[in-house]
Amino acid sequence: MIWREPRQVLLVLAALVAARTAAAQTTGAQHAGHFPIDSTWLSYDSASKTVTFKLIAGVTGGAKSPFNFNGFTDGELTLTVPAGTTVVMPFVNDDGTPHSAMAISAEGPLPNMAEEAAIPRAYTREVTQGLAQGQKDTIRFTADPAAEYRIICGVPGHGLSGMWIRFVVSSQVSAPSMKASTSN
Repeated sequence: MIWREPRQVLLVLAALVAARTAAAQTTGAQHAGHFPIDSTWLSYDSASKTVTFKLIAGVTGGAKSPFNFNGFTDGELTLTVPAGTTVVMPFVNDDGTPHSAMAISAEGPLPNMAEEAAIPRAYTREVTQGLAQGQKDTIRFTADPAAEYRIICGVPGHGLSGMWIRFVVSSQVSAPSMKASTSN
């Protein structure tokens, strides 16, 4: 009877692996151990050169922390847009904690709270206080100059708690993209 226990354990493990694999295939594009990327977050109108990126603060249900954008923390998502495009970011706070968003330089350490946006108009209203759960705003700006930035929550302590993603304005691309990236 002792020989059956390891076999039973192996059968249970095989069933769990098969179930997890099937679940991953039905939840969309996954990247190694992180939240799935949803292709509906990003769209591009090449005629008007307008990038639209749905920015969701505090995604629940699978994110590793409530301090996230679109389920990603610590720079694990990179949004790249062509330089000179109009960027529209419909922002919504899905979390019970107030959150905001602001584009800052990727240079130097993360600030404790909102300071000044690195790109004019690249921020939500009430950046330091944040918007309450369910509140929305639309960030609209021109992606210029070409450089690397971070989109952070400007509420004190939230960026330092991991609430930021990478934002790249590039003169080398003709269309926007988003991809999983390594943290820090």
